[in-house]
Amino acid sequence: MEKQAVLTTNEKIEKAGLLCFYIGLLLELLIVILDKSSWINPFEGQMFRVSFLFFALKITMTRYSFKEWTAILAAGLIAGICYLCSDRDEAVRVVVFVAAMKGVDYKKAMKLTFWCTVFGMLVLAGLAGAGVLGEVWDAGEGYGIKEGSRRLCLGVGNSNALAIMVWALMTLGLYVYQEKMKWQYYCLLIVLSGIVYKLTFTRTTLLMMLFTLVAAAVLQYAPKLRERAWVYWSGIAVLFLCVGFSVFAAHVSTWPPYMPEWIQKLNSILTGRIASIYPFTNGGGVLENWKLFGDPAYVQYFDMGYVRLFFWYGIIPGICCIVALCLLIEQLRRKKDAMGFVLAISFCIFTVVEAHAVSVYIGRNYVLFLMGAYWCGVLGKKAVKEEYWWRFWRLFSLSRKEAK
Repeated sequence: MEKQAVLTTNEKIEKAGLLCFYIGLLLELLIVILDKSSWINPFEGQMFRVSFLFFALKITMTRYSFKEWTAILAAGLIAGICYLCSDRDEAVRVVVFVAAMKGVDYKKAMKLTFWCTVFGMLVLAGLAGAGVLGEVWDAGEGYGIKEGSRRLCLGVGNSNALAIMVWALMTLGLYVYQEKMKWQYYCLLIVLSGIVYKLTFTRTTLLMMLFTLVAAAVLQYAPKLRERAWVYWSGIAVLFLCVGFSVFAAHVSTWPPYMPEWIQKLNSILTGRIASIYPFTNGGGVLENWKLFGDPAYVQYFDMGYVRLFFWYGIIPGICCIVALCLLIEQLRRKKDAMGFVLAISFCIFTVVEAHAVSVYIGRNYVLFLMGAYWCGVLGKKAVKEEYWWRFWRLFSLSRKEAK
């Protein structure tokens, strides 16, 4: 009877924790939609604090093993140092969000994220079409073929942001509805990608859409291939190539006239992204300005995601992120989660040229959901004993017994 009462109490605590998590998630998604609109949200900082509080409450209502508590504290320590040095709290928020996902049905959370974001984007499009908020067409300045062209933005800040959100939602949708995907749907999504390109002139995003769709289709229709370890390990190799190229770009970035000719051509192919790292005070995000844990003065924005990651948050947090991605891909290999691998590697590649995933907005980085789903598995087999934070001391006595 006593055991049953304890079980009931634990269930109530965990249900309250799940409620806190979903409230925090909905708030994060609302922040993303508001950011994509042309309205400047004066309450963004306060909303981040409230969502952080709900995720933190979820952690307090979740039982973790000794290894898991140790991992949370270690990651929290690194994130905390990053916050103290760079004055950016995103690292702490990410650690808390990922840790809070233990016990959450991650597919349900990702499906909720998909439909809430789609609904939010449709609302922005409707408001723009009605002339209430934002513009339907973006006729601002552009680079290359975008210059002087009329481009669709549907209430989002610009056409590039719209195309990226379509790609991100496409990638998330492929994961959420992978069991229902048929070849006809892939063909329709390829057509949609072409339409998005014609209306936004975003070549880089078009290439990423096609890569994501082809990779997803190949792994879906080649079941033996998605079980091959080399497929996932090649993804890790691609990740290292992406990071290596980004470090190189940060090293050579300067004013275009001072670049060697072949780097000027490469910069042109990347629509000026290499040069965009440099034109700030003291050279902006160039390699020589990187620090171990960032700097409060480093607030400049540029497109190259990995460069921004190491520049904003520091070399050590950046390396930790890359290690976490490698561990995630290895876990995806073990679980044969091919579509999760497609999502992760698509974000890894796109982050070279776009910083969509490197921002203050947790709700638009879908790789974090996979990390939340798999981080406990990275630590090894499920522990026999798990405790809430207020009974953490019991885990010490248990670990000593197991050691004997």
